Parts: sequence; structure tokens; C-alpha cells
Amino acid sequence: MSQSPKWIYKILPHSSVDTRYTFPIPIPASHSFFLSELDYKDGFVHLSTAAQVPRTLERFFSDVPAVTLLRLETARISAFKRVRWEESHGEKFPHLYALLEGENIDSFKEVHRTLAKSGEKLDGQGLAGWGEALKSVDGWLE
Repeated sequence: MSQSPKWIYKILPHSSVDTRYTFPIPIPASHSFFLSELDYKDGFVHLSTAAQVPRTLERFFSDVPAVTLLRLETARISAFKRVRWEESHGEKFPHLYALLEGENIDSFKEVHRTLAKSGEKLDGQGLAGWGEALKSVDGWLE
């Protein structure tokens, strides 16, 4: 990647969906985040750029009503941990080859999907798509 974005993001199922992803607030620097089955199987933590977050949500979280987005400063985490930009589905994604810990997190936001209104695209549970839900983090997701 020619120029890395300022921020990269980790998407977690919201703790109301899966209690394994519960974390203390404020997040202690020493806190280690739970690895998803995919992260564990692949041997790295899957991350996304702001532009990739909507597609990642649709692909891997289509049946999840709420997520937590963790924001990491790319330059800071890359200075101390191994982050590789690797090809997947025709684009390069950031992959963290280390534990994701509290000290790596700049901030986080919870994103909840709402019940779809008439005429909106529905998922199987009657929820609006992630595009609508992500409007709640406009300006933060950059």
C-alpha cells in the first residue's frame, strides 16, 4: 500500500451478542482482546480500513445486530507490532500478527442496526443494512 491510512479498525460482535467480547471501560493497556475463530485459524488479527468496514460488515457480520468498532492508529501500532497489508478479495487488508491489546486502542464505538423502515433493504431479521447503522459514526470512522 503506497500510503497507509491514519486509522485502521477491528470489528467485534457487540458484547450483547457474544459476551466473550466484553471488555472493561476504560480499557486497561494490558487488556488482551478475545480472538475470533477466524483470527485464531488464520494466525493474525483481521483489520479493515474505514473504506473496507462496510463491506467487511456485510460479508462477516450480516446476521449480527450490533458490533463494536475498535480504532487503532496505523503508524503507532505499526511501529511496535507487525502489521502486514495482504491481498484478499482483490484489495489489501491490514493484518496484525500480534495480540490486540488495550494499549493499541485509540477509541471505540458501538454500532447498532435498527429495525428496517418501509422501503429499506432488509436482512433476514428485519434489520436495516449496515450502511444506515454506520451513519451513527460519521466523522469518527475516517
